[in-house]
Amino acid sequence: MIVLKKKRLLLVSLFCCLSVFTFLLSSNVKESNKEEKSIETVSLPITNKVIVLDAGHGKPDERS
Repeated sequence: MIVLKKKRLLLVSLFCCLSVFTFLLSSNVKESNKEEKSIETVSLPITNKVIVLDAGHGKPDERS
């Protein structure tokens, strides 16, 4: 037989409520992700070209 005092009963019930709330919130987030709209893009063929992205970070390039 498990004896629960008021404080322990309150903590157990609070934990159960938080668990249910978290489960409902996470299932709602998963459903909202399914509703995301897709964006159409245009892709052009690139041949014999090299694209270089330089982050910069405010310093000049140290070319060796």
